[in-house]
Amino acid sequence: MNELYLKALKSFSFGLIALAALVYVFNYARSVDQTYPPRTFSVDGTAEIDTTPDIASFSATVITEGGQDVAVLQEQNSEKMNAVNAFLKEQGIEKQDLKTTQYALNPKYSYPVCSGGVCPPATIIGYTLTQSMQIKVRSLEKLSSLLSGVVDKGANSVSDIRFVVDDDTDAKNEARKEAIAKAKEKAKGIARAAGFRLGEIVSVYESSDVPSQAFEGGMGGGLDMAKSAVMPVVEPGTQTARVTMMLTYEIER
Repeated sequence: MNELYLKALKSFSFGLIALAALVYVFNYARSVDQTYPPRTFSVDGTAEIDTTPDIASFSATVITEGGQDVAVLQEQNSEKMNAVNAFLKEQGIEKQDLKTTQYALNPKYSYPVCSGGVCPPATIIGYTLTQSMQIKVRSLEKLSSLLSGVVDKGANSVSDIRFVVDDDTDAKNEARKEAIAKAKEKAKGIARAAGFRLGEIVSVYESSDVPSQAFEGGMGGGLDMAKSAVMPVVEPGTQTARVTMMLTYEIER
């Protein structure tokens, strides 16, 4: 009886040891699998969609030069800028689309000739006051008349004309779809060439570039600029929405 009991106990002990060994091997294999993540590779695809800008912006500046009476200079400058502001509002430009971007009062110096190694200090002989306003135009049909009109009202520098797309969501979505399709085709080609199977997509990264379109050049720049006689012709052209999508795939073992 005791002998049978000992044999059974011995067999049971061996079974426990074998089971413990199996559990250890399983846990070790799983830990190794977690330590070394799945093999992956990445591909990218780029797509471009052309859109037509529907918003423009430009900067109108009033530059006034004068003597040492700053109050007179400010009055002259403000009178012209206020006229520009009133004209823009009369043309339907909303208050939120007008923004003052510069108000700078700079002295003008006279530098006496040095004599006998002595240089008298420079003296202020007058001031230049520069006031700039950025204008956003939501109706491009008005752009040419606005560019001409602000000059008529006193602006003597017009610059930084830019065109943008107010809402490029649809264009970007189309570009994303095309870019992802290109990336997937590239991934399939690489997998076939390298002899492995594609696994799941484990990450997606997007890089986009939709630059604003600037119009080279400007109007004005001289204090005695003549009144604008002919409205300028300014074309918005097209704007390219460029999207690059990067897909990371798991390589199936």
